[in-house]
Amino acid sequence: MSDILTPQKHFILSIDNDAEHKLIAEISRALSVPERIAILKSILRSNKNLSMLSEELDMPISSVARHVDILTDAGLIYTSYQPGPKGHTKYCSQAVLSFTVSLESCADEKDAKPEYAVEMPLGMFSHCHIKAPCGMTGAEGEIAGFDNPNVFFSPVRLQAECIWFDGGFISYNFPTDFPRTQKFSEITFSFEICSETIYYNNNWPSDITVRINDVETVTFTSPGDFGGRRGKYTPLYWPVTSTQFGLLKKISVNEEGVFVDNSFVSDKVRFADLKIYNGSAIKLDIGIKEDAKHKGGINLFGKNFGDYPQSIMMTLK
Repeated sequence: MSDILTPQKHFILSIDNDAEHKLIAEISRALSVPERIAILKSILRSNKNLSMLSEELDMPISSVARHVDILTDAGLIYTSYQPGPKGHTKYCSQAVLSFTVSLESCADEKDAKPEYAVEMPLGMFSHCHIKAPCGMTGAEGEIAGFDNPNVFFSPVRLQAECIWFDGGFISYNFPTDFPRTQKFSEITFSFEICSETIYYNNNWPSDITVRINDVETVTFTSPGDFGGRRGKYTPLYWPVTSTQFGLLKKISVNEEGVFVDNSFVSDKVRFADLKIYNGSAIKLDIGIKEDAKHKGGINLFGKNFGDYPQSIMMTLK
């Protein structure tokens, strides 16, 4: 099977790529049996041999061996042999951390529209007007005192990988150092975000508003402040009882209107309304309006926190 899957990786497959169809089918087959899901869960935190899996899952060792072979062929687990009392013992370990199957079309490079992309580190916000409870923390530890909005203007904010606040707005300025002769018709911002409350609450709605160049673009509702398991990139020092990850939201504006996660939501704002060529920066505001129905706060995540290895992305097409 698959040479493209290597241990401890996150990977994306596309149905638009014929070369990946066989692998997608193999993974789907491997995940179609509950016993194999149980095996994957069992080895999340430690390697185990076939006898250990058999005893833990109350499954004949012959069945465990068969399921392990299928999971190995699909590239989802890695097997190795270690010396034991009666010869070598087969051990199973996690081969990948996550995978995604894309159902979107992959345009040929020759047909692709020109792009201008900038990833803004989470801590490089240009302004904020926020309300406590609030705070920032980094990849290796806490970087400032919590619940004090004044620390948000400290230079240590550049280390932030998770930012949270109860109300108000945070602003980012993205550069426009592309040639003015380069014409675009769509802008997209993507970021990982969720609501904010004490510890976490998966059912805690928050109405979050996005403005682009001071134009109110869209309000979407985050369903909760997510926890209950460690985020894929959340540092180990961070308490598992606190917020762990968010949703990756994608806000796009083109000549037709506004789209959230590729779904059309409104034609009240169009690309031309944003006047991206008029200034030296493109401003993005993310926050909670004073008249929001659900004032559930905000958590924003950087590339070293949460479930997605990215900060705040801007793409022009």
